[in-house]
Amino acid sequence: MKNIALSLILAIFVFTGIANAKNIEKLYFYDLNGKKVSVESFKGKPTVLVFWQIYCHGCKRELPEVSELAKKYKDKVRFYAVVLNTRDILTIEERKREWGFDLPVLISDYKTMVSFRVVGTPTTIVLDKNLKIKARFMGAGKVKFLKKVLDRLTKSK
Repeated sequence: MKNIALSLILAIFVFTGIANAKNIEKLYFYDLNGKKVSVESFKGKPTVLVFWQIYCHGCKRELPEVSELAKKYKDKVRFYAVVLNTRDILTIEERKREWGFDLPVLISDYKTMVSFRVVGTPTTIVLDKNLKIKARFMGAGKVKFLKKVLDRLTKSK
């Protein structure tokens, strides 16, 4: 019941426009060593953020696929798996091994999740080099669309 109420509140924030992605450069995550990682530090290179949860079946499928895609763009694009609703490092590391992905993991708080308008997992957000949101994919199985967006963002001009 608590999760349903939280989901409804989050949906209200997202769909009423209270939560927005303006000033996202002021937001931050934590890495698995407890170090603060600001979104502002992503400037200069496109960045892919895959928001996930440790009990998400779609995430189990999506993260290994995105991890493989990350190898193709390793010098051109940053990739992060942003975990929600846990700070349990051992469980996070266990899921990475079990699911077979090797993306660096960042831990999100509620404020950052709401600011990025994440209402379900997996949600993939693509930021350009200036931190503008260029794409948002909800649900698993969107890797081919992600690849198209990344091809556009990394084309030499």
